[in-house]
Amino acid sequence: MHRTLTESALSFVNRQSKIKVTLVSIALVFILGLVDIETGLEVHLHFLYVLSIALAGWFVNRRAGIYVALLCDIVVLAADIIGGRQYSAPWILYWNFLMRGGLFVFVAFALSQLHSKFEILSELAGRDMLTGLPNVRAFYDLTSREIENGSSLQPLSFAFVDVDGLKWINQRLGYATGDQLLCMIAQTIKQNVPRPELIGRVGGTAFAVLLPNITAQDAGTILEKIQIELKEERRKYAQPVTFNISAIVCPRAPRSMAELMHEAESRMTRMKGSSKDAIQISEVDSVPALN
Repeated sequence: MHRTLTESALSFVNRQSKIKVTLVSIALVFILGLVDIETGLEVHLHFLYVLSIALAGWFVNRRAGIYVALLCDIVVLAADIIGGRQYSAPWILYWNFLMRGGLFVFVAFALSQLHSKFEILSELAGRDMLTGLPNVRAFYDLTSREIENGSSLQPLSFAFVDVDGLKWINQRLGYATGDQLLCMIAQTIKQNVPRPELIGRVGGTAFAVLLPNITAQDAGTILEKIQIELKEERRKYAQPVTFNISAIVCPRAPRSMAELMHEAESRMTRMKGSSKDAIQISEVDSVPALN
């Protein structure tokens, strides 16, 4: 439950513009400053200031995090002066200001660095190392967000592209040739779809394509062109493989990506095993529920 709430909160902040997040961070600093004055000298709110720094440093960028960190230091200094905090020597006030500012800036810098590393690792974890396409998990996340953010009344097409005969190529011609074939398929699909970022490698020989706001006629044109170009590449290298394409066209977006993928995969399973290239495009009013 807590994990779900945390993920939802992080997802919500990620969807906001950087300007909005920066303004919220700045507003939070001033609110904390007022609370700091009201609570007096005995209660410290430094940890809460760090949260505002983290908001800017993680969700915006390093520069915003550092600026908010410096603002936090100035606001804390102002709260101390207005609150009447006394020191045994004047230089202690400035020493605390510098030390606190250094700590705040370090937190902003460290969080921005950590976020950059996190983004790189997330990107690598979500990529198929051979083709560079999103792997099955990343593809599912991408397409799920696309369905959630799009209009439920818009048509949507989803297709599986699968190759039969890769095992023969790996055994007779070597795995390097098989890898070249898979990369060729990925590149061919990317060159012929309107949204190349919505393609994924979802299995050893299977690729998936989401075509938002695409009608059955347009989906047929796109997928037939893909299959024609795949056949031309096969002829060029004289490779004994067949290409199967199974697509579902919905007049409106389905309830979930899982249901759409399950239905398309079931249809592809029934198509596999044929010695001839096949393409099947099915228009469905609704996708069967999984439960």
